Amino acid sequence: MGFWMGLAMGVAAGVALIVAFARCENSRGARRRKLAATVATFSKMTVEDSRKLLPGTLYPSWVVFSTQQKLKWLNEELNKIWPFVNEAASELIKASVEPVLEQYRPVVFAALKFSKLTLGTVAPQFTGISIIESNEEGIVMELEMNWDANPSIILDVKTRLGVGLPIQVKDIGFTGVFRLIFKPLVEQLPCFGAVCFSLRQKKKLDFKLKVIGGDISAIPGISAALEGNYKKCY
Repeated sequence: MGFWMGLAMGVAAGVALIVAFARCENSRGARRRKLAATVATFSKMTVEDSRKLLPGTLYPSWVVFSTQQKLKWLNEELNKIWPFVNEAASELIKASVEPVLEQYRPVVFAALKFSKLTLGTVAPQFTGISIIESNEEGIVMELEMNWDANPSIILDVKTRLGVGLPIQVKDIGFTGVFRLIFKPLVEQLPCFGAVCFSLRQKKKLDFKLKVIGGDISAIPGISAALEGNYKKCY
């Protein structure tokens, strides 16, 4: 008699444990599904939705809403390919800038030519991107760029007195916003007919001019002429 009673009690206890475990798992599963649904809902929220839910006074000081997106991935890839970009861009800049220098050449100079032009080993860094306009006709975006360059640029200046002045441009610091326009949009790759770019805003531009073997500021009129010439070209 005692054996059968013990067996019945053991079976009942086992069934009770199984039922309790099943109910616990069902409850945990329901909580997981509810949490997943909540996370999915929050992932679809826009900045405007979050502003409707919480007033600005409740946000921590470190929360900043911005229309810009970070471009860490682009900067990493640009660092990898920069040696090749530097070589191609240096040739392009030399070919396009020399005619402009000749056009705006000050009267005190007989010729302005680059004897050396390389943009250095430091790649520009893009700090943000904003989509200004996107529709069926085209896409307009703006890229904010910061560049503390270490270029090697030597400009050979020939004066009308026959004196040659090799001038070095160094320590370029630039911050600005470039605008890119992809228009018109077409059905064939690369899906746009043309790309236009322009410098929409120049926030900062610093550089140093130095005569190799001396200081350019020691030559009367030369520094002012070069800087004035730069402003005209720009």
